Formats: sequence, C-alpha cells, structure tokens
Amino acid sequence: MTILFAEDDPELARQVLTAMRGQGHAVTLCTNGKQALSLALNREWDVILMDVSMPGMDGFEVVKRVRSQGVVAPVIFITARADVADRVEGLAIGGDDYLTKPFAMAELAARVSALHRRFKRAPATNASSPLAPRGWRLDSVKRSVSIDGKAVELQPREWSLLDVFLNNEGRVLTKSYLLDEVWNIRFDPGTNVVDAAVFRLRKKLDPVEGPSHIETRRGEGYVFHRHDEV
Repeated sequence: MTILFAEDDPELARQVLTAMRGQGHAVTLCTNGKQALSLALNREWDVILMDVSMPGMDGFEVVKRVRSQGVVAPVIFITARADVADRVEGLAIGGDDYLTKPFAMAELAARVSALHRRFKRAPATNASSPLAPRGWRLDSVKRSVSIDGKAVELQPREWSLLDVFLNNEGRVLTKSYLLDEVWNIRFDPGTNVVDAAVFRLRKKLDPVEGPSHIETRRGEGYVFHRHDEV
C-alpha cells in the first residue's frame, strides 16, 4: 500500500521506514507540516501516518485542512502526547487511530493493516439500498452521499457515524455507544465530539424545510429517521 509518513525525528523515521518498506509498502517521508499538507492534498494515499509535533505546522492542523478539502485517506496520529484530551482531539478532527510513542514496530504494522482493511472492505451501496432515505445515493468508496443528484462530501468520521445511524434507524443510540462504534473510545471523555459530529451531519444532510433526520432525545441519545412516509 502507499503510505505518507510525516515525522521530523530522524531515528524514528529510519525505524519506521525500514519496518514498513520491509513489508513491501511504498512509503514517502516528509519532515514538516507544510510538506505533509501538500503531499496529502496532491496525491492519493492508502494510509497517512502523521506526527503531531512538527515544524511549520502541527499534525492536528494538517489533518484539519486535508479533511476540509475532502481527503478521506485514513490517518493514524503518531505522537508522544498521551493525555486523553489529546487523543480525543485527534480523533475528533478526523484522525482514525492514535498511537503514542514509544511503540513497537509490530504494533504499528498491525494497526496500519487493520485500518487499511476496514476502509477498503465495504462495497459501494447502490441507489436502491433499503437503508437510504428516498432520493439518497450512498457511495462507501468515496464516502459521499448524493441527495436528489447533489453530491455531499463527508469526512470519514461523519461517514462512519451516518453508517451507524442508517443501520440502526428508529433506535435510540447513546453517546457512549456512538463513541465506541465510531471513535473506538470506550469511555466518556467529557467532550462534545459526538454532538459536534451530529451537528455537521445535520447541516450537510437535512432538508432546508422539514424535520431533521437525526432526533435528539434529551438525556438518552440520538435517533435516526428516514422520513420516507408518503
């Protein structure tokens, strides 16, 4: 697979390059945030390995910008920042995994392979899918939705959240459940990461007039409705 690797520590970069290339992966190294941003925006990657503390621009800012430009390649943050707040921030802005230094090369390789499998295994959903509200076309390869012919680009986490809602229509989904299913967080971090993602989905997917597809049940969670009643 093709991997973009952003890391300014020469020794760690050497170790990762040796390990990843030894497994047959094509790895491109960059050593500062601005270079990482340019490469992420102008080439397609199977996986991006992103250091957080880099000169020029930190990894969090790089990922924010690439996600805002519609880049969907899965991202693993690699960082010495081990605080819960940092992990939650990294996942909330568009990261898909978070690996703290120091780490074993075998663990990195396993995470890269697992993340790549997860993002490649789902086939595109066709227009007649019973999961999709009327007028929607879902494309799980591009992670996009077309509503009445108009394309709506979703960030990877937004796509994953929508997928959970579509497959649980009518059920109350708690924030804890969504954190586990979408962000792989098995505790309440005390942040509004779920609320913020739901807000973005509503802005992108809800009709200008009419009820929201995502109902808030105060004190309980969220419920997805297709609103396909004739």
